[in-house]
Amino acid sequence: MRSIDHYVLAVPDLTSARERYQRLGFTVAPDGVHPFGTHNANMYFRGGPMVESLTMEHRGRYEQAVRDGNTFVANDAAFRAARGDNGFSHIVVTSEDADRDHADYLERGVSGGDLVAFTRDFEQPDGSIDTVSAKLSFATHPSAPSAFFFSCEDVIVPAVDRSSLLDHPNGAIGAVRAVSCAADPAAYADFLTRFIGHDPVRTETDSVEWQLPNGIVSVSTPAVLAREFGVTPPVTDAELQHFGLVFDVEDLNRTAALLERNDQRFVRQADTLVVPMPGEFVFAFTPA
Repeated sequence: MRSIDHYVLAVPDLTSARERYQRLGFTVAPDGVHPFGTHNANMYFRGGPMVESLTMEHRGRYEQAVRDGNTFVANDAAFRAARGDNGFSHIVVTSEDADRDHADYLERGVSGGDLVAFTRDFEQPDGSIDTVSAKLSFATHPSAPSAFFFSCEDVIVPAVDRSSLLDHPNGAIGAVRAVSCAADPAAYADFLTRFIGHDPVRTETDSVEWQLPNGIVSVSTPAVLAREFGVTPPVTDAELQHFGLVFDVEDLNRTAALLERNDQRFVRQADTLVVPMPGEFVFAFTPA
């Protein structure tokens, strides 16, 4: 069964993104550089998928990658053209065979572009250099031009001690739910069922939800999300957009105290703390 591999957040630059996430109480990993002009700063958790902040690292390589048809970079550029330099751009699931996934997406008419395979150097905490290699296969719904999906096959994965990155001052245990928004969630149910690989656990007229081993993927109407989070998503017509991430935390009062201490605006909705983020999405914190 597939798991959630990670989520991708578009940011204008890693320096400001790192400062923002640290003020929210997250521990952020050192920068990682891709071979096609992007770089990232990730957040890792003991009980949930990784969250990746992504931006341009080298304009020349980035623009050349778009011209060369690199789907990962092209989708990032398309998201920024449609939504700006801040936002929740990708949901990523694990893959055991990215080539097979790509062929499957092509056959079903939902391919998001060419498969991307890359290898890059990775610096270990002790300064030694290792190698990372991955393959990415992309799926896109025709009515979701700025909500992206891909599966990720880890081809070469070095052993890394990330223990120092797993404890967060805000008490976050993991990003346990990805929330997307659409006027008609059912219109995306078949696409996401095929992408995730199994049927939803809940199907209603205003919300559809899939349970994966390490988290939940859901699509709900703006009205449902406005009631739950106190923020109305900016969705028009039937377009799908990724709207938020929900984090389990050890102690909600501790999280609230940290946000207040760092002058971070939030809304309390029942037992949930909701932080509006630049780019019209939210982070929400709930007790584990």
